[in-house]
Amino acid sequence: MTSADHGCVHVLEMLGWWERGGFGGRRGDRSGNGFGFGAGDSPLTVRMARASSPRGTAAMWVRDRLDGMFTEADFADWYPADGRPGLSPAQLALVSVLQYAENLTDRQAADAVRCRLDWKYCLGLELDDPGFDFTVLSEFRGRVAEGDRADRLLALVVDRLAEAGLVKRRGRIRTDSTHVLAAVRRLNRGELVAETLRCALEELTLQGEEWLAALVTPDWADRYGRPVRYERLPRGGDALIAWVLQVGEDGLHILRAVYRDDAPPGLRELRPVQVLRQVWVQQYWHDETGQLRWRAAKSTRDRASRRATDQRNTGKSSAAGRPDPGSARVPWSTMEIVTPHDPEARYSQKVTAAGRNDWIGYRDHQTETCDEMSPTSSSRSSPARRRNRTSTPSTTSTDS
Repeated sequence: MTSADHGCVHVLEMLGWWERGGFGGRRGDRSGNGFGFGAGDSPLTVRMARASSPRGTAAMWVRDRLDGMFTEADFADWYPADGRPGLSPAQLALVSVLQYAENLTDRQAADAVRCRLDWKYCLGLELDDPGFDFTVLSEFRGRVAEGDRADRLLALVVDRLAEAGLVKRRGRIRTDSTHVLAAVRRLNRGELVAETLRCALEELTLQGEEWLAALVTPDWADRYGRPVRYERLPRGGDALIAWVLQVGEDGLHILRAVYRDDAPPGLRELRPVQVLRQVWVQQYWHDETGQLRWRAAKSTRDRASRRATDQRNTGKSSAAGRPDPGSARVPWSTMEIVTPHDPEARYSQKVTAAGRNDWIGYRDHQTETCDEMSPTSSSRSSPARRRNRTSTPSTTSTDS
């Protein structure tokens, strides 16, 4: 889900304070500045929605309070000017927000547009409106993900929430984070390079089988024919280094072939191939003679934040004796790919009063307002709690 959806979903939480006295609150502006995808509310839809939900629902509050949150003009540069008219992007944007707020699949959200009165009321649809096919939502998310559209859409929503008096600037907030586990198996570095190459070979087989067949030899099937979890890596330091260097040479052989001018177009842009290239940069290096080498592991005593500080009790005024950032070591955990199946997941650890946790995955950052007086405050003037959640790749506490 995009950052715009993470921000917009909290509209639904903030609107509750305005509607607590009943459904007879103020109406939004109906002067033609609304969503722009219809001639206006259907009187029958309005009557039935109010009769079935006298106090309203979150979707109905959005229409009443934020009737002009999205307009067609906001999406003018998203679609070509010619061609057959399509579905309203303003409508699809609001459907995406409601979908995320209620944790629905694309198919369930499309069914809600067809079947639920409060959604039809929010979208300004007739009762007999057939809705749209559920695949439209994934296509719309693809458009949102292009460039900086998600950020611009979020900024637009924030501005219109501020105009409606639902948010204000310079408030007090508090932030914390919790860990989110990636659905992947934890790999050591040897397993990582072998599994990364195997994934790239599988994708290349699908996209250019005849081209790949001329590059591989029969012994590759023994090394990369099955997922690495089914194989037993060599034991002993020298045997393991020799094995990972052989995997490295095989990976370089594929990368050199993919980037040749006579390679089929598009192979180098495949995501598994790009992950292969990044992992090889992070795990291997060439010495001054051009020989492929296996990078050393990170030093547990090395900290990026300490390199510019003086060492205590040594009299040294620089970080002499500490690992050089340019040395042949694997990168910090903020950058290091730890699995080819989820390249954005990172290794992280968090130290709390209960102990230290380490995991592969993401951090879910939660921010909530804590002003005494705000639209979400109750009649007892208790601190407001409006959460803003964003998920980011994990970073270790020692990398900052």
